[in-house]
Amino acid sequence: MYRRMEFLLGEKSASMLVPHRGAPRVHAELEKALHEPSLYDEVLALLARRGLPVPASVLGRDLAQRYEPSPEVEKVWAGIYADADQNAELVRLGEALSDVAELIWRWRNDHLVATRRAMGSKTGTGGSAGVAWLEKRAQKNVFPELWTARSHV
Repeated sequence: MYRRMEFLLGEKSASMLVPHRGAPRVHAELEKALHEPSLYDEVLALLARRGLPVPASVLGRDLAQRYEPSPEVEKVWAGIYADADQNAELVRLGEALSDVAELIWRWRNDHLVATRRAMGSKTGTGGSAGVAWLEKRAQKNVFPELWTARSHV
């Protein structure tokens, strides 16, 4: 379920399927999720339907790849927040997504600390680098432009 949640949040990588090769049903479900739009992809499509200038390159990207931040999307969010009265519904959506992102960040950090304490630098689940891999994950924000756009409002 954790991998599925990561895919839903836009943190996608085909390599994350590898540890599940031995469970055909789980592997198939994750592979399907890898190619589906993430929650953020759906939000960006909504913004585009509302007439906001979300770039076609973002809307038409390869959904099986990790979402990469876009300066144009950052400008869209900055514009939404700059005119909060006119965009109240979208501001609430952005804040709800920010709440989710914050909870994910907290969970990743709690998991990192618990893992560091329990097993030190041993190899992690699925042959990962363990704590080193978790440290990299903990530094990543989901819905990145929601965080960077705040610097421009």
